[in-house]
Amino acid sequence: MQLDPRSITVMTALMAAVLGAVLLGVRRNCPPTIQGLLPWSLAPMTCAGAAGVYALQGWWPEFAVAQTGNALLLAGCGLFYFGSQRFFGRRVTWRLWGGIALLSLAVLTWFLVRPDYRVRMVVFTGTMTACVLAHARLVLRDGRGFAARLIAGTLLLQAIVLVGRGLASFWVDGAQSSRFATTTVQTSYIASYCFSVLLLSVGVLLMASERVREEFELLATRDALTGALTRRAVLQAGGEEFDRWRRYGQPVSLVLLDIDHFKQVNDRYGHQAGDRVLAGAVAAMRGELRVNDRLGRYGGEEFVILLPSTDAEAARASAERVRVALAAHAPEPGIPPCTASLGLAWAQPGDTSLDALLARADEALYRAKANGRNRVA
Repeated sequence: MQLDPRSITVMTALMAAVLGAVLLGVRRNCPPTIQGLLPWSLAPMTCAGAAGVYALQGWWPEFAVAQTGNALLLAGCGLFYFGSQRFFGRRVTWRLWGGIALLSLAVLTWFLVRPDYRVRMVVFTGTMTACVLAHARLVLRDGRGFAARLIAGTLLLQAIVLVGRGLASFWVDGAQSSRFATTTVQTSYIASYCFSVLLLSVGVLLMASERVREEFELLATRDALTGALTRRAVLQAGGEEFDRWRRYGQPVSLVLLDIDHFKQVNDRYGHQAGDRVLAGAVAAMRGELRVNDRLGRYGGEEFVILLPSTDAEAARASAERVRVALAAHAPEPGIPPCTASLGLAWAQPGDTSLDALLARADEALYRAKANGRNRVA
């Protein structure tokens, strides 16, 4: 409790400014699909600006220090919230919270003209608590992972500190109290709030990093042209399902699918048209597959469909639905229709790896082609 509140404020301002600069650097290297990094970057910098203004108490007029600092701190709290709204794809409610902040500042102005530090503290902490709790609710609803839990926990801690400071004001403060009074309550409030701003900055940095990792994992497991799983990803999933069959006896089936006469499509219509045929075929196939089924591009115009927990009879019905959907699919103008040949296999006693299923499915696919194509074998 011997810590100087002004020193705490200044040191926190410097660290928050550095974290804001780091977030700006991260933003420059993030995919454009990750939103919210600019408000998140500006939030700790704005809070740092507020702390810097508060530290000028005694050198600037009290009215300028109080209202500029309060406005910046409210803006910093709002920017953290708006960044999370953009990050989670929610509508940014800046008009609502901007209006609440202006109303709060108007009340604070009145009690600066007719000084009462206690009322100003209650109004300010009440406004901040409302924004912080709305932010916590958003993160708890839409966030996941360690970073989201860290942010939500920090916001709830902020709310507790703000509510506690507001309630304590009428017992520990007077009408003419100073924000840098060296009381236990005020020192604890400033230290806790400053530390929570740093934790929030670290939390949003971690959450952005987690999203970047998810984006790269998605790129690594998805075929860029069709959006189907890559060969490596679908075979890895197949290996896991095969192991599950060996351990627990859960059935697993597999389909190898080849677009009929695809080379003629490329030769006659061009490779761009061929690419659109493949993309349309994947879209048609997905409509016939379950959530747990896996569709992957095996190579060229050949695809793998992994059917977990599916026996031979159910797998044949699923493969037939896919074949019919492809034959009935109406492509966009200028793109030729397509059919497919499908080879089906399922796990049987004596199989030692997924390769056994792939080999049988490949043989079945060859028979489907030899017997006239556009069929399941």
